[in-house]
Amino acid sequence: MKLQKPDLDLTDSSTKTKNSTTQFIKAGDKRPTTSNKLIPSTFRLPESAISILDTEAERAGQNKTAILKAAILAYSNLDENSKNLALLESFKL
Repeated sequence: MKLQKPDLDLTDSSTKTKNSTTQFIKAGDKRPTTSNKLIPSTFRLPESAISILDTEAERAGQNKTAILKAAILAYSNLDENSKNLALLESFKL
């Protein structure tokens, strides 16, 4: 018994399906676009602020960058009144 090959038109639909599947997988394999790249910055702070930063870094066993990142994160989560109060208090340093 000899089997016959089915007559299927696989030119356009199969190619489009393969391309869309490939593009879907390729998009999923990409790295996120957000970057955690560290950018060096320079700030001028009064000696009292540097002293507080040094003390907190030593107390926590972390570097000064980690303390500053934590402070910025904490500040960003404050409500507007608390942010204004923190800014006013910072002028006393």
